[in-house]
Order: sequence, then C-alpha cells, then structure tokens
Amino acid sequence: MAFVPDLDVLESSSLSEETFYGPSCLCLQKKPRLDSEHTAVGVQVTVRKGRGARSFRQAAVLVVAMTKLLRRPTRRDFADSDLSALLEEVFEPVTFQRLESSYAGAPAFRYTRSQSFDIFDINQKCFVLESPTQLVALHLQGPSSSQKVRLNIALYRPRGPRGSAGAGQTPVALGIKGYKLYMSCVLSGAEPTLQLEEADVTRDIDSAELTRFVFYRLDSPAEGTTRFESAAFPGWFICTSLQPRQPVGITNRPDQVNIATYKLSGR
Repeated sequence: MAFVPDLDVLESSSLSEETFYGPSCLCLQKKPRLDSEHTAVGVQVTVRKGRGARSFRQAAVLVVAMTKLLRRPTRRDFADSDLSALLEEVFEPVTFQRLESSYAGAPAFRYTRSQSFDIFDINQKCFVLESPTQLVALHLQGPSSSQKVRLNIALYRPRGPRGSAGAGQTPVALGIKGYKLYMSCVLSGAEPTLQLEEADVTRDIDSAELTRFVFYRLDSPAEGTTRFESAAFPGWFICTSLQPRQPVGITNRPDQVNIATYKLSGR
C-alpha cells in the first residue's frame, strides 16, 4: 500500500525542496547536502521508468493547494474564479491572445437548373436590351413586342448552413436569354448599382466575388408577384422607373419612388 504523507507535514515543508518518500519508509527523507561538515556521503540512486514520481509530486502539490484554499475564511460559495486561482498556483499560467476581428465564410450556392420567363413590372412595362448592354423598361404593343427580352433564371440551392435562404427565398441569377449577359449588383461610389456583365454562372458559386450575380427571388403567391433582392447588398431590390424607357436599376426603397414588383410568365 502506498504511503500518503500527512497534509500538515506537506504544508510545513517547502514545496521547492527536493523531498522524497521512500517505498518502505514512513518518514520524510530529504536529499542529502554536500557541505564542509560531511566529507563523504553515500548516495543510492534508483532509476525507474515512467512518470510515477512526477505524477505523485504534482498530485501532492494539488492536494496541498486545495487544502490551503478550502481553509481560507470565506462567506461565499466556491466560484469559478476560485478554481482559476487554484489552477494558477499549481500549473504554469497560459496566456491567450484575443482576436477582435472575425471573418465570415463566403456564401455557397449549388446550381440546380435554369428556367426562362417573360418579365413585366406591375405597370405592364417589359424589359428591352439597348446597345451596348443597357436594360430599359417600357410599354410594347403589337409588332414591337418582339423587342422584349426573356429572362433566363438560374436556380440555386443554399449549400450547408452558410448563406441559407429563408422561407420563400430562392437564390437565382438573372440572365438575358440568347446572351451570356447576367445582372450583377456592385458598389459604385457610396451606393450599389445594377449592371449587365458577360459571365457564365450556370454552375456552383463558392466565391464571394460571384455573389454579386445572386439575387433572392421573393415570391408572393397570393398576388402572383415577385421581387428580386440582392444577395450581396441585402435590402436592395431590382426596380424600374415610373417613367417609361428608363434604365432598370436597384433601390433600397422598393415601390416608393419606383417599381420593384414583377410578374413572371412562362409562356
């Protein structure tokens, strides 16, 4: 049976001393000193493998520190701060560096399929592509109806917990059918702006840079209408002007001084 020294004896002795406990001795044994009064000292050294002695010493230090802490007069319950102080007495302190800045992962969207639609705002204006790459909204009748563009809408599904869309929100990219032109929302000066870019986004989107092509399609089944909100700039919606033959743009005040509500037709 292993001998456990009395705690009072451990407390009275210095923990910095090289104190040993023999396997068959029930008393404290200190490492012999070499001084002028001793001309010859016989030392018997026993080498053991493993970390038993070190583990025992650490355990003894922990018991003594805990005993001292518990014997301190206190009028409150044992708290986390007390445990922290105890560990600091037994183990070497470890410093931590706090990083104030954080980085969010880029939204990831998985491409599923593409669909084609005619698009009209709620004032029955349709989209027309003017040279070189400018979308305008105007009323078309009769033979001029052939000028309207048809949207090629690429559908995506949020992949994993990042960039998850809420209920009724479908990530899409809005292209011009027959062209490799897609609407994108980019920062111009202090505010976002809508433009057409030549690109191929009928694939998975993992880059934050390509998020400018992604819009959330917000459907309202009761009215049969939809809106398109920028994924890169939340709160900004694709809009048309109340006046005809004005560029299709983007706004953070939908349906106030502009039109941001549309109807899609699959025919």
